[in-house]
Amino acid sequence: MARFLLTLGVVVLFVLEGTVMQVLSPDLWGLSWMTVPRFALVCCIFISMYLGRREGLYYGLAFGFLQDVLFGQVIGIYTMSMMVASYFAGLIVLLFQRGIGMVFVTSFLILFGHEWLLYSLYRLFSVAPYDVQWILTRQILPTVLLNLVFGLIVYIPIKNGCNKVLAKKEMHVE
Repeated sequence: MARFLLTLGVVVLFVLEGTVMQVLSPDLWGLSWMTVPRFALVCCIFISMYLGRREGLYYGLAFGFLQDVLFGQVIGIYTMSMMVASYFAGLIVLLFQRGIGMVFVTSFLILFGHEWLLYSLYRLFSVAPYDVQWILTRQILPTVLLNLVFGLIVYIPIKNGCNKVLAKKEMHVE
């Protein structure tokens, strides 16, 4: 039941990032920068940190594929980038302890790397018409900061959900 609730929560956040959050976007209010909510990715990163890199890879695969099918311009880009981001988040946790500072520094680096990878792949396929300085200051950094603030909000619920999944898993092992 804990895994179902965790997955359901990520699905609800995925739906919110594609619907409600589009109305709250700063570029619609006339601001010169743009933010892209990546709530499902933030959850996948946290899940990968607490449940392991393989589990994060599966969540990244599933939600990346949904992102590609529903919102993507090129099939496979979000699938690959969310899988890689989730997997690397789980790898970094193997090297360091899971303190809140490490979790958010890692989240910042993973989110930045994810956005940079997306820009690079879209630039490779000539779909991104903007130069690096513009995309870095007007989209990547505001997007990463928005998602880090969101990460602060959902950190405790995701951590508790992952701990319940781990407790259930340990109960079945013994």
